[in-house]
Amino acid sequence: MRATQVSLPVSAILLPSRYRNLFSARGRVEEKKIMFKRSLPAALSLLAFHPLYAADPGIEAPAIVVTATRTAQTVDETLASVTVITRQDIERQQARSVDDLLRGELGISISNNGGPGKAASVFLRGTESDHVLVLIDGIKVGSATTGTAAFQDIPVEQIERIEIVRGPRSSLYGSEAIGGVIQIFTRKGEGPVTPSFSVGAGSYKTYNTSLGVSGGSERGWFNINASDFSTNGINACRGKPSPGGAGCFTYEPDKDGYRNASGSLRAGYRFDKGSDVDLHWLRTEAHNEYDGSTNEANTIQEVYGGQFHITPIDPWRITLGAGHSRDDSDNLKNGVFKSRFNTDRNTASFQNDLTISANQIFTAGFDYQGDRIGSTTNYAVTSRDNHGLFVQHQASLDAHTMQI
Repeated sequence: MRATQVSLPVSAILLPSRYRNLFSARGRVEEKKIMFKRSLPAALSLLAFHPLYAADPGIEAPAIVVTATRTAQTVDETLASVTVITRQDIERQQARSVDDLLRGELGISISNNGGPGKAASVFLRGTESDHVLVLIDGIKVGSATTGTAAFQDIPVEQIERIEIVRGPRSSLYGSEAIGGVIQIFTRKGEGPVTPSFSVGAGSYKTYNTSLGVSGGSERGWFNINASDFSTNGINACRGKPSPGGAGCFTYEPDKDGYRNASGSLRAGYRFDKGSDVDLHWLRTEAHNEYDGSTNEANTIQEVYGGQFHITPIDPWRITLGAGHSRDDSDNLKNGVFKSRFNTDRNTASFQNDLTISANQIFTAGFDYQGDRIGSTTNYAVTSRDNHGLFVQHQASLDAHTMQI
């Protein structure tokens, strides 16, 4: 059950106040009192049998999210509009791509240029596709030339959960987070050492294989996973030769296939006195076929990095993070190289969380981002560096919660 989908029946929430408001209607006070008396037991019965209130010892606790405020909170505590897609959701939906997982979520629109592997654009709350910040395990990913992330190449087999934060987060994450933030977390091991294997096949010579091993204890954890997906695809464009052409303005009566091979590694260890380290790596190599002035692309998506948490004293927690992401794309026409667009991005962060009291926390930190472009296109600027400071105060005062 997704935390954001927990809700009370409308009648259970609104029924008492609705009839209290109706009591003021002249000439019908007694009638409303009778209706209220008859309806209240029904409303209470709905509350009693709703899964949120039923005495079920196996009820799922609210999910913990970190993207909305850069500090750990439960979904019901955060002021932001947050959706969490868990590993159980991924397996239940049988989704084959990240854009399939995101499709249908509140506030999200998706534009896709075809079948598997074709470019997908994600729009949050009506903003542009390059107004969405995408993180993988806390590391910013995406192309510096297009301003977007290659959702279509991120393998779902490597994903533990996805946190979607709708609404502007630029004060915490920078200018890219105008529409919101989508953070993808790779799989993290727990429990006894457990191997896993899956295989699938479908029409159009579609095959999918995944294997891995994971485990963990109170001190350490690890997960290793590899997967391969391939399909012959379909003829995505039935356009005719110009003049008078239509659709993609080319005539290529062939199937547009796709293949993606990926691997991931995540490991961590928890030390004494509240310190821990978490390291991660994800890499995908894809070959995509389509129709147009170029009709093939070889792409690489890679991200690696780590976080180190230190607790010098009980109220003070320090988070040090650093990572590297890579977005490479070589474009070809019938096997002949035509163009290249490569992005290398280095990031680092230093965050301090100071717990002032049981219901107040103060956060201050520093972010660095450096982008480098390698391309056959002659850009006037091929590098940029960004330094940012952020400060945040969160407090709960009686029935009120604030975030500054």
